[in-house]
Parts: sequence; C-alpha cells; structure tokens
Amino acid sequence: MQMLRSEWLLLFGSLLVTGALYNHYMGHSALLIEILMVGIGSAVAILACLSLLKSEARRSEGILYDFLSKYLRRDHCEFVIPFIGFAIILLWSVWKMAFHGETNLRMEDFIVTLLGLSLILYSSGRTALGEVKDFVVLYLMLLTLVFVVIWRTYSLATGESHYRITAYSEYYLITAPVVWLLQAFGFHVNAVLDLDGIGLSNIIEYEHNGSMLRVGIGVGCSGLYSAGLFFSAFLAFVIARYRRLDSYTLVGLLVGFTMTWLSNIIRMAITVWAGIMWGHPALATVHSYIGIIVFVTLITVFWLIIIRWLDKKKTPSIPRPAPPRACNEKEDRPKDVSMD
Repeated sequence: MQMLRSEWLLLFGSLLVTGALYNHYMGHSALLIEILMVGIGSAVAILACLSLLKSEARRSEGILYDFLSKYLRRDHCEFVIPFIGFAIILLWSVWKMAFHGETNLRMEDFIVTLLGLSLILYSSGRTALGEVKDFVVLYLMLLTLVFVVIWRTYSLATGESHYRITAYSEYYLITAPVVWLLQAFGFHVNAVLDLDGIGLSNIIEYEHNGSMLRVGIGVGCSGLYSAGLFFSAFLAFVIARYRRLDSYTLVGLLVGFTMTWLSNIIRMAITVWAGIMWGHPALATVHSYIGIIVFVTLITVFWLIIIRWLDKKKTPSIPRPAPPRACNEKEDRPKDVSMD
C-alpha cells in the first residue's frame, strides 16, 4: 500500500507541474499560480520518489533495456540508449538551424531536448525508481510524437488551409459547446466564427450589465493541446505500470479523451460565467488563476478512478522482492566430502 500511495503522490505532483507548464506555454500569464503549482508539484513528487527509494521494490534497469535486450547484448544497450538521446538533440538542432534557419526556443524544442537528456541519463544502472524512469521517457517520447511529429506533419500537409481547419476544429470542439452549456443555464451568449484572418477566429460574445463583451478562444483553449498532453501521460503511465496494451487501455483512452474535453468545456464555461457576472477583469482573473486548477483537479479525479478500474482488470507490473526459496532437501543438503 505504501508504494501505491507513493505512486499516486508522484502522479499528482507530475500533473501539477505539467498543468503549470501547459498554462505558461499557452500564454495565460498567471506567473504566480504557475510558480506555486511547480513548487508544490515538485515537492510532492520529490517526497514520493524518496518514499519509493525506501521501499522494498526490486531494482529494475527499465523497460527500454527489457525491449532492446531481445535484439542486442546487454552491454550494447548501455551504449545504444544514451547514443540515441545524444543523436536526437544533435540532429534536431542541426535540422532546425541549418534547414529552417530558426534559432528561437519553442515548446517543441524543450520537449525534444528533455527526451534526449532522459535517454542519456537512462543508463544510470538499476534503480528502485525503474517505473518512474520508464514513465518519464515514455511520456517524453509520446509528447514528441504528438507535438513534434504529428503536429508538424499536419501543418505541412494542410498548408495554407491549416488556419481554416484549425479554426473550425476550435469552434466545434470548444466554442460552440461552451455557448450551448451557458445558454442551457439561461445566459445570453453567442458563438462567432470569424475567418477574416485578423485576430482570433473563435469568439464568444456575452452580456454583462446590458453590454455585449467579446472574448477570443485560441488554440490553447480549444482542448487540442490538453488532449495531446493527456494521451501522452495516460499511455505512458499505463505502459510503465502494466507493460502491455489491450482493449481495456483503449477504453481508458476513449473515456479519458471525453473527460479531457468535458473538463476543458467546464473550465471555459466557468471562465465566461465569471465575465457575465462580474465583467471582463473577473473573466481574465479566473482564466489565468483558477481555470487551470479546475482542469487539473478534474483530470486527477478521473485518473484515480480509471486506474483503479484498470487495476481490477489488469495486474500492475510492480516489481516485488522475490520470495525466499524453499529449502529443497535433495539440492540444499550439504554433500559429504570424502578425504582421500
């Protein structure tokens, strides 16, 4: 039970830090709440790691070693894994600067760099935090897949229509559902889709003290990024915990995407409701300081429920000390030694 409690604490701390970074990269400018979330999340995660280190779990080299050792010798794995990490950092930097002429740092640069560093440090030997190490590496791999590979491929494939397709996605995924929810409670709000290319394409109009005010809905509010974050974190956690994927995992992902979408709608509905009741300053305050906490709280509650459900369907791959071997009288009895 102590290990399970430590796992949940580590998960909660990780979600707090991830939520704070997500809020910051989306430009919500709630620096104070982001610093508090990172501080609290880091403290909780460190305490959880210290607790795991004191546990009696069998030390593990990690899931990447288990996979690569099927095709390579063990000593070769110790070279290949960190080499791949170094190559990822080097090739990404060369590709970005030499072929695109970009020297700025963006979110995807941090993700790729952290992935490379995690692979470089992966071969640090056996550790009681093997599952934690696996989760971090798998999470960064999936983040790279979603936000670097898939997102860039989508941008290149759609070309000039990228803006229009994204605008429609934002409208039907978040803007319209938020307006429908608020209208169901009797509030006077409207959803506007403006594709003239000036400013944000998605707008919610709401009434406050007889005046119609407007708030723009950007990509950060659309739920697209939060869905990618959830997909990466949940799948990495399940693989590290159970070491396999099956139909139960697929059900968990589908329910998780639905909960992520609903959580984002609730977050934005509360934000717009604050503007309806108290005006634009209140909307900005709730959006910057409270919305992300509501979102992380709802996702954490869901995560606890869905993982407990999965634990009933699957057996967590939590290394335990091997039980003492029973004494075999024929094998363990000291042999008579004769002196010639």
